[in-house]
Amino acid sequence: GPSHGGLPGASSEKNRKTYPAVKICNYQGKARVVVQLVTALTPMPQLHAHSLVGKLCDKGICIAEMQSKDSSISFPNLGILHVTKKNVAKTLEERMVEAFRMGYSCGVAIHPEIDVLQGEVRIPRELSDHQRNIISIAAANQAKEMDLSVVRLMFTAFLPDSDGGFSRRLEPVVSEPIYDSKAPNASNLKIVRMDRTAGCVTGGEEVYLLCDKVQKDDIQVRFYEEDESGLTWEALGDFSPTDVHRQFAIVFKTPKYRDQNLQKPTSVFVQLKRKSDNETSEPKPFTYH
Repeated sequence: GPSHGGLPGASSEKNRKTYPAVKICNYQGKARVVVQLVTALTPMPQLHAHSLVGKLCDKGICIAEMQSKDSSISFPNLGILHVTKKNVAKTLEERMVEAFRMGYSCGVAIHPEIDVLQGEVRIPRELSDHQRNIISIAAANQAKEMDLSVVRLMFTAFLPDSDGGFSRRLEPVVSEPIYDSKAPNASNLKIVRMDRTAGCVTGGEEVYLLCDKVQKDDIQVRFYEEDESGLTWEALGDFSPTDVHRQFAIVFKTPKYRDQNLQKPTSVFVQLKRKSDNETSEPKPFTYH
């Protein structure tokens, strides 16, 4: 889908979830932390056209307030909403304008004339027509080269100024690259073979399925049927995590078919489906009789 679940932290494990977090060293007090998506593979980070979504997010970025008592701040429900290819330049232009307006453009390359203006922004900047124009051109150029399969998180902390606003900016820090789980470097789901490709409408028959690497807690065997109008039936094979053998085999029981009084054999599809991101394998045929 266009949006993925909350980003886990780098040290996240199954029973101990962590999330992206930052700590401001040698400082105790209030702060504002702005999180933006930036490119991962360009010499200097550039703003990315994908959007951060979640509770504290607006206009594709996330802004959190850190209280005096906090030593660090974590971002538990950050999701990434994918931009469509045709909207990259337009979204990027809006993102650049907003970043420059609000003083959140430090640490990213937009355009040399924009990048030199790094002073404190206590009230949102007004952009001249010339500035809007060069941003528009920069967005169009960067959009052409943008890799949509990888991003990094850029965290910028702002400390209170004498007016109580948050304009004292600290140097931004960027995360390691975050790859799209649908990109080629994420393991692709694949059914290699099944020991039976037909079964009785009553279901409950055991099937041995060989597959490419799967995680036992994050996989489903999905049976489904479609016609011209779309999905007409779906059901899941029955198995528990202990029925997944060393990430490469699943022993499951077939689900009951929707029509228990079939007049003639009917062909449906079976595929692997990952729960965490809804990624699916190429389907294989299965016949109910």
